[in-house]
Amino acid sequence: MSPHATVGSDEILIVGGGASAVFVTFALRDRAAVGGTPAPRITVVGREPEVGRGLAYGRADEHHRLNSPAGKMSLSATDDAAFLRYLDEVGWRDVDGSAAGAGTFVPRRVFGDYVASSFAALSGKPDSGVRFVQGEVVDVAEGEISGLIDGQSADGRRVDGPSAGGPSADGPSADGPSGDAGVTATLADGRTLSADRVVLALGNPAPGLVPSNAQRSIDDPWAPGALDRVTASDRILLIGTGLTMIDVATSLARRSPGIRLTATSRHLMLPAVHLTGPAAPGPGLGDDVSTLGEMATLFGRQLRDATATGSPWQAVLDGLRPQTQALWLRLSVADRERFLAHAARRWDVHRHRMAPAVWAELSALLEDGTLTLKSSGDVAGESFDVAINCTGPASVASAGWSPLVDRLLGRGTIVADPTGIGVDADPSGFVRSADGEPSTRILTIGAALKGALWETVAIGEVRQVAYRIADAVLAPASAEVAA
Repeated sequence: MSPHATVGSDEILIVGGGASAVFVTFALRDRAAVGGTPAPRITVVGREPEVGRGLAYGRADEHHRLNSPAGKMSLSATDDAAFLRYLDEVGWRDVDGSAAGAGTFVPRRVFGDYVASSFAALSGKPDSGVRFVQGEVVDVAEGEISGLIDGQSADGRRVDGPSAGGPSADGPSADGPSGDAGVTATLADGRTLSADRVVLALGNPAPGLVPSNAQRSIDDPWAPGALDRVTASDRILLIGTGLTMIDVATSLARRSPGIRLTATSRHLMLPAVHLTGPAAPGPGLGDDVSTLGEMATLFGRQLRDATATGSPWQAVLDGLRPQTQALWLRLSVADRERFLAHAARRWDVHRHRMAPAVWAELSALLEDGTLTLKSSGDVAGESFDVAINCTGPASVASAGWSPLVDRLLGRGTIVADPTGIGVDADPSGFVRSADGEPSTRILTIGAALKGALWETVAIGEVRQVAYRIADAVLAPASAEVAA
């Protein structure tokens, strides 16, 4: 039996108020319903007054579209049409007046509305056992619970009053967790919460700092008001040519007609474009490949076969999606590092594609000269007024971006994975400490698991991991990942 099986699961605490937290919440309830077991009491703690949007769906320009079609964006793995029904219920229409179909790429803000309203509806039910506490968690520690006495924190303040996000269903209580020892989360204002397990849904750090020869730099384009400092007369350098650059470029072009933008990166590779219609996914790779060389050889053969038969390469790559995490688990650390050094960028631009409508907008900017692509060498001698970092987020396991992460790293509760791109964890999301042992109580999801599973940030993979976490928490003995 898994060592996780001896740990109680009556009280679950989810740290983070973004979409991942909502996916975990729904997965826990779905799995409990299917298994005929009582759903755990769930408390979500987040800094913002609303749960579900996070950075990706809360600060997005109203024109920014999802990178996956609506038919693949439902919260529940057992109800693919849930998001489409929501769009129909709210009367959403595209710019051409058409209703959403399974292949429609809707604005990210609209998806944020769906996630936030779904959580609000669930937590608003008195008997749901789901509640929200507004605040910032600055520490999480395993051990005996001493923080909650009769619903109060250690300093006497109640956790279910207005400062905690309002009255709601019962969450972590004075009785503490159901096992011998639980987890205590400490909030920045001194409140404490107890639970049997905690899921760290931390989101992404800001991008790492990138040097430039510009007079001023914007290190995080999604910080509130960051792009307001840019004017049409500025000479603007966008560092990076991925999806973040596309969002920044289209936003600036809309708000400042006549603006001129230069984008640069080492390889000058733009993200590929999604197909405009459905295509049957490729066969994927077999269970008998275990090295990077074997995988590359077989994948290359499938691409050549697709070209010969007129099949789209996107379908071949999409055939890998259900097994990408399992393939990553088979690779040695050396093969993972080799992939990251030599193939990761090419993988990213083909795997994480833009919507056709986004490509139409971007190509117009390229054609009329609003946006110019230049290599790093070509821009080295040029002067710019503003450099905007569009390189994407730093590793979750890096220090300095989160008081909680800093404390967990400092204590050795979490460590970077061997490749350095995420937090060391097992396939079910249980974090590994400095001694190499997986926790029985602390899990994580999202970008933190990149080193453990590689593909973990797109909604399909977030949902997949959320259900795996639910399996591990609610039925630990049967939670296995094919490797």
